[in-house]
Amino acid sequence: MITAYIDESGNLGRGGNYFVLAAAVFDNENGKNRVKRIIRREQQLIAEENHSNTYYEIKSSKLRFERRQRIINKITSHADIDLYYLVVYKKNATLLRQGKPKNLTYNYFAKLLTDMIFAKYNDDFEIIFDQRATCVKSMNSLPDYITINAYTRHNHANREVTVIQRDSKTLENLQTADVISGTVYHAYTYAHPHFLNMIKPRVIKMDEFPRNNFEGSLL
Repeated sequence: MITAYIDESGNLGRGGNYFVLAAAVFDNENGKNRVKRIIRREQQLIAEENHSNTYYEIKSSKLRFERRQRIINKITSHADIDLYYLVVYKKNATLLRQGKPKNLTYNYFAKLLTDMIFAKYNDDFEIIFDQRATCVKSMNSLPDYITINAYTRHNHANREVTVIQRDSKTLENLQTADVISGTVYHAYTYAHPHFLNMIKPRVIKMDEFPRNNFEGSLL
């Protein structure tokens, strides 16, 4: 069973030049549990620093340099996690320039990311997105849209493909995906590839969109 946790950074509106979707992918329980413990430990440290008994969600946008570096070092220290990401340069993305619905546009970018994942593995899949109200224009939900794509484009009809949406507050490895997406977003926004170089050993595939009209490439 392949389990992929997917989260985004940036937005599909006017703020910022980039939108990032990233996936933390596991093919065994040991990897999932190891990285889950890393996030849980950071939650504990933050609670202790704030003299609190409450474990709060790890959000990439709130991480200081030292904590981000420590988390990434720990996450990437073992070859039991695969990373994928897609970076969109919003000003040259046709769907956004044409003012298409943001949910339709989000689903399309999600398809591009999951295409990379489906093409890599020949196994059953569980794809977990951070929970949000998204659907495609045909009124299919995001899970239906991604599942149909897996069955038709990637010939996974004989595989079990489950696509769900969950609240990242309750799933540590969705927070892992948030750390990765936020790290990539920061690198592109500030043209600072330090953390990209740190995650590079675990990145299976990345892409920039649109490929022929992308500004600020870090590939």
